[in-house]
Parts: sequence; structure tokens; C-alpha cells
Amino acid sequence: MNELMLFPLNSVVLPEGKMRLRIFEARYKRLVSEALKADGTFGICLFEPQASLARSELSHLGTLVKIVDFEQLEDGLLGITVAGINRFKIAGVRVEHDGLRFAKVKTLPEWDVTELDSVSMPLSLHLQTIYQQFPQLSELYQQKFFDDASWVSQRWLEILPLSNSEFDVLAGGNSCLAAVEFLNQRLKIDADSDPVAKL
Repeated sequence: MNELMLFPLNSVVLPEGKMRLRIFEARYKRLVSEALKADGTFGICLFEPQASLARSELSHLGTLVKIVDFEQLEDGLLGITVAGINRFKIAGVRVEHDGLRFAKVKTLPEWDVTELDSVSMPLSLHLQTIYQQFPQLSELYQQKFFDDASWVSQRWLEILPLSNSEFDVLAGGNSCLAAVEFLNQRLKIDADSDPVAKL
């Protein structure tokens, strides 16, 4: 079982997804430094600060990511771009002196490429609309696979607000089918809907 440095966030990236991060806390500067000295990887999971005592503030699932670019931002902070590699299940977490978390994880198999059917095709069309309206998302990707239900549903799970429990169920499935069904219901897609208003 592997152990990863863990970066909890209020949003997540999934396999084949990309995300830009601003790094300002000392523990995460350390994470980036240590990652770049090794293979450039660490783990990202969801963080829900208002979680009840009965639930963990961290999601049970996360994604192994790799740093693919970094820069100094205009405000002087470090900016990095990460790419999702694979999903994992968290088996245990330890916290070091500076607050940096390390997680023991079990890698999960990737979702198979799945052709979008006619019922779910609006998911792809609305995602394309969002990328047109938010070019900062679109420009992260040199290639976009709008005909693949797995790729499309994972991009939706990255941008929709989800609780830890929702994310664990939807991202933890053996395929994209549960996520696609959830997204079709959640977004209530039809010809007159506004996808941006649902975010």
C-alpha cells in the first residue's frame, strides 16, 4: 500500500483532468518541494470543514496527481498545474508536525472509455458550453474527449459542488454509469436549461 502526501481541497481533480493551484501555506510549499524532488506526484482529496462528528472532514477517495507546470504568479505566490493520474481509496491518514497529511492509499482501476448514448449526449453539449463561457477551464486541455462518457462525467464531478459522501459514491464506482445517471438528474438537462446556473 502506497503512502502519499495529501492536499485536501474544496474541489477535486480526477483522472485525465487538470487543475491550477495557488500555493501559500508552508506545509503545501513543503509538499510541492518534496514532490518536485521525487516524481512530482501527490494526492488530492475533498475537504469538508463542516462535516459532522460522525463523518470525516476528508473524503475517502482521492486522486493521484502529477505536477505538470509551475510558475510565479503576479502576487508572488507559487502557481502549479496538476494532472490527474488515477483514483485511490484512503486507508489511513497521519499528520506531521507542520500539519502536512500523509495517506496510505489503495489504487483503484480506471473507468473504461464509454460511448455517450443519446440520452446523455446533452451532458457533453452543456460541458462544451461551459468551456466556451469559461475559457480558463478549456485552455487546460489540449485534447477534449466529448464523446467519452467517462471523461465527460469526471469533468462534471470536478466542477459541481459535491459533499464528501456524494463524491465518494460517484467517483468510487467501477464505471461512470452511476455518475452519468446522477448528472442527468442533478442538472435536469433539457433544451431550455442553463448549465451555468446549476453550478
